[in-house]
Amino acid sequence: MEFHELRLPVAARMLLLIQGQDYKTHHCEAQLLGYRPGESVLVTLAKKPAQVLIREGVRMDARVAMQMGVAQFSTRIEYLCTQPFPYLHLEYPTAIKMEALRKYPRFPFAAEVAIVAQTAFGVSTGRMPGRFLDISVNGARIAMAKELSGAVPKLTLLASVTVSGIAQEMEVTAVIRRPFGRDESLPDKAYVYGISFEEVPPLQKLLLLALCHELQSGGPITIG
Repeated sequence: MEFHELRLPVAARMLLLIQGQDYKTHHCEAQLLGYRPGESVLVTLAKKPAQVLIREGVRMDARVAMQMGVAQFSTRIEYLCTQPFPYLHLEYPTAIKMEALRKYPRFPFAAEVAIVAQTAFGVSTGRMPGRFLDISVNGARIAMAKELSGAVPKLTLLASVTVSGIAQEMEVTAVIRRPFGRDESLPDKAYVYGISFEEVPPLQKLLLLALCHELQSGGPITIG
């Protein structure tokens, strides 16, 4: 697949993954301005971490969420432009990789959740407040008040729910699959992450199945 076959509209949101001066990968939010097949892709940065130095020749990976999946490609900055406003000419991608849609459907789920982050060195944080935005049997989207660093591969999520009239404690481990960046429509918890549950114990798996079943059928769900 080639880039122009994605048929992205002007102002489509993109996520650029760029290595910063601290040698960590940082996420920059961008918007598509346009493209010329075989030559260049034009984007403007909506947000850039201070650790990222934008200059010609910098390589990056880009991701675009679409209805059929997530398009991914590698590129580099060919030109920096400042007039009439700052924008970038990116190298036209030679190949597009599509990440398929998730296996299970997700359902809107507005529930508060306590989140414990675990770094790659095994150090756990205290409980941080968060909120579910949607959920499925195998993953969810969550929103947090603070942005997580790239050194946090795992999360533990704890929430209280009542399904079929029975109060249950949800406790699942998850890995971050996709940072979506800051969503300005969520004023108090604006940093959104796509997560995938892993090594879910049988009782917790049954709870997730029951929860998703009630969400699908519109049954009563009490959030503690």
